[in-house]
Amino acid sequence: MKRFYSSVTLQNDKTENGQEAFQVFLDERPLKTPQKRPVFLPSLALAKAIQAEWAAVKEDIKADMMPCFSMAVTVIDRVSPHRKALMDELVRYAGNDVICYRANQEDQPLLERQTTIWDRWLEWASHQHSLALHKTHGLMPVTQSEQSLAIAHDLMAGLTDWQLGCVYRAVTLCGSFILGLAFFQHEIDAEQLFTIAFLEELYQNELWGLDAEAVERQNAIRAELSEIEKFLAFL
Repeated sequence: MKRFYSSVTLQNDKTENGQEAFQVFLDERPLKTPQKRPVFLPSLALAKAIQAEWAAVKEDIKADMMPCFSMAVTVIDRVSPHRKALMDELVRYAGNDVICYRANQEDQPLLERQTTIWDRWLEWASHQHSLALHKTHGLMPVTQSEQSLAIAHDLMAGLTDWQLGCVYRAVTLCGSFILGLAFFQHEIDAEQLFTIAFLEELYQNELWGLDAEAVERQNAIRAELSEIEKFLAFL
């Protein structure tokens, strides 16, 4: 789509529930989601970021150049209407957290690295949130306790839709509920989240080298985690 507007402005408004919100206008028209829902933004910082994305358009409107707007409309169209389903999916990630699955004894260098780096975050979750997850080796499945899964659910229940959308994307990108939670709570940043979550893949890269496809995929994940970090800061 070509740029069809001349001005991008902000307006302080209220949602249908009476909460303070901000809207971005293209000329006289407020932004809407792909499903035609109004875009009420929860903070001035986020509204200004989205305003800047639309103002920066020269000729062609490209969604991949508007990460904040893309995330905002995803929350409105896909997170808010399906909140329960997303929370349930996040609890399943807690039940199969990637940092609970360790290498076998035969691969001692990798196992030692996992123990050194991943155990710290299992201990953090246990001490900070009483979320105690069990470890396993190889591909043998591990069953987490109902109490731990209930705690994971309650942690997600306390988030706004905006926060939940960010946590959901971070967790599904890295495969770890605990690391996604630590990221949300500013215990680790986006780059640390990537290097800790993808520890095994990065270890294999050291052994066997990189190919262009792997580099492209890893860079894309790094970039998306960085955008999620910025979005959370704007909230």
